[in-house]
Amino acid sequence: MAISKMTQRDSSTTTTFTLRNPPYAYFHLSIQSLQFNEITARSYLTAALQQYLGLTGTAIEIDILKVEGAHIWIRVPRDDEFAVTAALSQWCSSAEGSVSLRVEARGSWLGGVAASGGATDGKLWSLER
Repeated sequence: MAISKMTQRDSSTTTTFTLRNPPYAYFHLSIQSLQFNEITARSYLTAALQQYLGLTGTAIEIDILKVEGAHIWIRVPRDDEFAVTAALSQWCSSAEGSVSLRVEARGSWLGGVAASGGATDGKLWSLER
């Protein structure tokens, strides 16, 4: 993290922070499935990572932030971002019909990923239904 200070003419100090290496990467996924919840979403994500990366893939930490309709928002460590992208993009379940994952958006900032798609009713992160 870099910290810089700028002094203005009226002798007030402004401090800005810059995060050069954010610790997490965020994903907005959509699933082509009839019904799913947090548990089935977790099983799909684990299956995709295990198929692509083996036992190492199941050790990747995934935080499910929100499940709504056919959309999932997840957080993974930034170092695993490319491996997770590859695993989720290529996975298709043969045992449960044609269930597949689609990466709708990916980025280092949740606000950018959330704003790039998904709910259009303006209630993306509210508790209202």
